[in-house]
Amino acid sequence: MKLTRRYMCTAGLVGLTSVAAGCGGLSGLTSPPGKQAVGRPAALTEQVAPSLLITVAGQPGLQTSLPRLVAATAVPREDFELVWPGPRPQTLIASDSPRPAKVIAPGKPAAPGSGQTSYQQAGYTRLLKNWRGEVAAARLAVTTRTRRSVSAWERALHLPERLVQVSGTAGTLATECAAGTSVVASLAQASAGFGRRRLLLLYTSNLTGSIPAGELTGDEVIVVSAALPSAAAASAAQANLLAAGATQAVVVGPETTGAQLAQLVAADLGRPALRDLVSAPLLFANGSSVLLPPTLRTLARLVPLMMRPGTTAVIDGFASTPGLAGANYLLSYARAAAVAGYLEAQRMPAAALVIIGHGATDLTGPGASSANRRVLVVIEEPSS
Repeated sequence: MKLTRRYMCTAGLVGLTSVAAGCGGLSGLTSPPGKQAVGRPAALTEQVAPSLLITVAGQPGLQTSLPRLVAATAVPREDFELVWPGPRPQTLIASDSPRPAKVIAPGKPAAPGSGQTSYQQAGYTRLLKNWRGEVAAARLAVTTRTRRSVSAWERALHLPERLVQVSGTAGTLATECAAGTSVVASLAQASAGFGRRRLLLLYTSNLTGSIPAGELTGDEVIVVSAALPSAAAASAAQANLLAAGATQAVVVGPETTGAQLAQLVAADLGRPALRDLVSAPLLFANGSSVLLPPTLRTLARLVPLMMRPGTTAVIDGFASTPGLAGANYLLSYARAAAVAGYLEAQRMPAAALVIIGHGATDLTGPGASSANRRVLVVIEEPSS
């Protein structure tokens, strides 16, 4: 019999699991007579689901920020693959990040039995306080040692700052998707799954090609195009990826910074939650991406916040549920692109803006509600 207990850590630490063998677990007595009885020592470790990050490097020269991106987003139990596309995709780097560290925490002191004296109670209270401090220190040691081991793993990858073409032609969107999913398929045969993240990061020469339905089922996809795509081309490519089964998809141009990519990867393509300033919802008319006067007034108030050097913004577009899913994604992207166009006209650098169309997801009201015809601007301020 094994006893498993879950601990919740504060100050941003993840949940920890302690496992102690034997029927007594943490409350089992191990001390000889005459000494303070304590429970069995427990092994503390982080609870981390396995994840997968596949980078398909079909366009040489675009991956200059890849080492910094991996360093910023590496997590325990992550399978990292760097792949070159083609008829027979070539794996350039394949490596698994280490598992979370384990630290042994002391057993919990046993409470005195009935008839205890005030002296015994005071002694037990003191021991219990010390034990709690030792457990807290063990939890911190788990997090610290895990971060160190993951950082050491990332440095040992020796990722190149710039790749040269290995063979064949540069990858299109279709060939890179095929290369990435072929790796996913081969890894799935040897793994129980990737519960936390299964993300494809594609560096493409262009956004062309047909992706078979279902090829990207369960994958999140970030596409970095060699040329800055138009809003229509980017939204069409995003719709293509979603139609192929991608759970989420983002298409950006070569001007996207490493910090922006890392932000998207670390947040699993969602909006980051910390140290951000989020605008009030910018609403649109039904079926329209035209900026309305209230939206323009809200954007005008945001502009001063975005003029600080190093500030970036993720512009998230949404739509309400009526209509086809593909059309809603195109509309949501067009709304986000309209906001980006306004900000660029106010001299916000295009390289500081990431445009994402979410379609009719993340609803804030009933599916047809006008509250869902919106754009959210998430401003990431530079660290001081």
